[in-house]
Amino acid sequence: MLVHQRDRILGAVDTSLAIKAIESSFCDYSSGNVQSGAVAHLRFKAPPGDFHVKSAHIGSSPYFVVKMAGSFYKNPERGLASSNGVMMAFDAQTGHTICLLADDGALTDLRTALAGTVAARLVAPARARTLGIVGAGTQAKLHAIWVSHHLGIENVQIWSRQPARAQQLAEDLRDHPFSVTVQTDLSLLSRACDVIVTTTPSQTPLITRDMIRPGLRIVAIGADSPGKTEVAVDVMAAADLILTDSTAQCLAYGECAALDTSAGTRTPPIIEIGEVLLGHREIHLPEDAIAIADLTGLGAQDAAIAELAIKGLSAL
Repeated sequence: MLVHQRDRILGAVDTSLAIKAIESSFCDYSSGNVQSGAVAHLRFKAPPGDFHVKSAHIGSSPYFVVKMAGSFYKNPERGLASSNGVMMAFDAQTGHTICLLADDGALTDLRTALAGTVAARLVAPARARTLGIVGAGTQAKLHAIWVSHHLGIENVQIWSRQPARAQQLAEDLRDHPFSVTVQTDLSLLSRACDVIVTTTPSQTPLITRDMIRPGLRIVAIGADSPGKTEVAVDVMAAADLILTDSTAQCLAYGECAALDTSAGTRTPPIIEIGEVLLGHREIHLPEDAIAIADLTGLGAQDAAIAELAIKGLSAL
C-alpha cells in the first residue's frame, strides 16, 4: 500500500482544478450519482472535540474513498493544529487498498473552504466588497483567503470569542490583497459585511434574531454534526432562501435541523447547491433578500478531492 504524506499531497493538488472538482461533487450528489456511506460521529467533552467518518463513491470513478477526520478545539493551546485526519482510497473494481493519504486533515480543510467559496458565490450580492468571518481557526483563515479571491473582496472583518486569536489571524492575513479588521462587536460585523461566513463549533447561536436585516447573506459551515449551531432558528426562518449541500443532512443535524417543517408552517425554500449548479433550479436574489447556505460536508467532496490528489501524485 502506498502512503503519501501531507506536503507531497498538497504539492500534487492543482488548486485551479480543485474548486471545479468540488463544484462537480455538488452536482454528482444532487443528481444521485454518488453512493454515500452513513456518516459516523464521535463527540468528546473534555477536551472538546469531534471526530467523523465519511465515505463515498462517485459514478464511474476508479476509486471509492473513506475519510476519517476530527477537530479538537483546545489543540492550539497545546501548539497543535485543531484539525487532523487521513483519507484512504480503494479500487472500486476489487476493493483493494490503493493508497493512504496521510494529509493530517489538509484535504478536508481545503475541500471545506472550497465548498464554502462555491456557496458564497451563490448567496453573495453582486458587488460584495466586505467579508465577515466568524471564528479564528483554520477554516476562518482559509475562507478569508478563498472567498476573498473568488469574490474580489477588499476588506475582511474578523470576530472571535477569543479576541487574541482574531488579532493573530489578522496578522497572519496581512500579506494578502485585502485589508483586515478585527471586529469586537458581532452585531456591527453582521451589519457591515456583504457576506458572512461562520466557521465555529458553537453549540449556541452566534447570529441571532437582533442581527436580522434586509440583504443578510450567510454561509454557515460549523454545524456539521448534532448539537452544533451558529445561526439562530429565528434567523433561519426569516430567510428568503436556504441553500444546502445535502438537504437530508442539513435537516438532520445542520442549521436547518431546528426549523419547523411541519405542514402549515412557513418554511423558507430549501434548495441543494448541486441543483442550482446543474441548472435544475434557478435562484434570483433581490438586493434585500436574506439568503443562508447551510453546509454539513459531503463524502462526495472527500472523494473528489482525494481523486484529484491521486491523479496529481501519479504525475509527479
